Amino acid sequence: MLVPAGAAAPPGPLTAQALPARAGSRPAELRLAFRTELQCGRVGPGPVIVALPSAERMPASIRAGAVLVNGAAPRSVTRTGSVISLAIPPAHGITCNVIGPGTISIVFTRAAGLGNPTASGTYRVSVRAGGRAATGNLVVS
Repeated sequence: MLVPAGAAAPPGPLTAQALPARAGSRPAELRLAFRTELQCGRVGPGPVIVALPSAERMPASIRAGAVLVNGAAPRSVTRTGSVISLAIPPAHGITCNVIGPGTISIVFTRAAGLGNPTASGTYRVSVRAGGRAATGNLVVS
């Protein structure tokens, strides 16, 4: 079953959670998730782009194994300022054509070396994947 491009449901809001959520914590795990249309439950080709707040403290580079997209490490991770691009490995073998609702989950583990903003507050985070985008708030206390 194929869904025409204009008929797909818009993505849901992005949820963002830092663990621990305390301002200034480093390293901190960052969990992002949003509901969108997926093909056979897969994220699909192309990069996943994560825009973090400029107040987020980041290392010079992030190992691909320190990030999980729907439970799997991306092929590579590149960072430009506060924008992180996650290259998704291509699907191999037979792929179905079912387009349906699913969740994209991104986890920056503590090994990624991210640090929460030093001031408590609410910070905007966005993710773009497969032509879809979602935004949400990261709250640090």
